[in-house]
Amino acid sequence: MVNWNGLRFIEACLAALQAQDYRPIETIVVDNGSTDGSLELLERRRDIRLIRNGRNLGFAAANNAALEQATGEFVLLLNADATLEPGYVSTLTAALRRDPRLGSATGKLLRPAAPGAARLIDSTGHVMFRNDWAADRGQDQPDGPGYEKGGEVFGVCAAAGLYRRAMLDDVMVDGQILDASFFAYLEDVDLGWRAQLRGWRSVYEPSALATHYRSGTGGRFSVEIQRHIRLLMIVKNDGGPGLVWRYPGIVAFTAAKLLLGTLRSPAFAGTVWQTVRALPQARRQRRQIQARRTVSPAAVERWFEPYPYLSKLRGGETGRRWISQS
Repeated sequence: MVNWNGLRFIEACLAALQAQDYRPIETIVVDNGSTDGSLELLERRRDIRLIRNGRNLGFAAANNAALEQATGEFVLLLNADATLEPGYVSTLTAALRRDPRLGSATGKLLRPAAPGAARLIDSTGHVMFRNDWAADRGQDQPDGPGYEKGGEVFGVCAAAGLYRRAMLDDVMVDGQILDASFFAYLEDVDLGWRAQLRGWRSVYEPSALATHYRSGTGGRFSVEIQRHIRLLMIVKNDGGPGLVWRYPGIVAFTAAKLLLGTLRSPAFAGTVWQTVRALPQARRQRRQIQARRTVSPAAVERWFEPYPYLSKLRGGETGRRWISQS
C-alpha cells in the first residue's frame, strides 16, 4: 500500500486488511513523504513493514520499492482510500489458483454509499478503446445485474488488484514491474497490456467487494495528464495490423486533448514535455516487450471497442469485450 497524506483513510484501510479471512497477509506500506500526520500514525503500528520516502516518488515507484520486499505468491496492490470486505483476498486468490495462466484478478470496486441512492461502480476491470484510451469498466454506472457475472477482463485496477507474483516478474522491463515514468496514472493499464502480450489473463470476480473513495488529489486535471501519458503506453505496447486502421482515431483524440489541456492550464505544457522526454526510453522498452510477446496481434485486438461516444451513438454500451465465466 502506498500512502501520501492519507490520514482520513489509512486506519480504515488497515483495519479491513486485518479483518480478511485469508492468512497470512504480509503488509508493506510505503509512505511518499506525507505531512498530514499519517506517517506518524504508521510509525506507531507494529503490524506493518514501513518504507519511508522523503518525498512523493509517485504510485509506480513506491509500489516497486514494496514489491522488491514482498515475499508472497500473490501480491495485492491497495490504495489507502480503499476498504475491502472480509472475503476479498481469499476470493481472488482462489480465482487465480483455478488457472495458472490467470495473472491478475479484481473484485467489484464500488463508490461509497450515498443516502437513498444506488451504489455506483468504481471499477470491475479495465476496458480498452480503439483510440487507445483506457477506462474502468462500469465506472459511474449504478451497480446491477449486469455486474453480477464474473469473467475475463483486459486488466485490473491497481486500487485493489491482486496479482500473481510469477506474472509480475515475467513482464518486468528494465527491472521495473510498474513503469515509474507514469508516476501515478495508467501504470496499471500498461502492466495489464504487457501481461496480455505475454499470454497472461485477468479475471473479474463480483463476489469480492471493496469500496474505493477515489479521492485523487489531481482532480479533473489529472484526467488531462492521463491522456498524454498514454502515449508512452501506446509506444511500448501497441502494434499489429489493427493499429493501422485505428491510427487516425488515436492521432485525432490525442491532438484534441493536448489542445484542450493546454488551454485549460499553462502547467499542462510542462507535463507534456516530461512525457516527450520519456519517449526514447519507451521506444527502447518497446523492442524488449515486442520481442517477448507470445500471442498474436489478433488476440489483443479483440479487446478494443468503440470509444464511448461512438458506442452510444450506435445504441451500444461500453465494457462488452470480456469473457463470461457463466
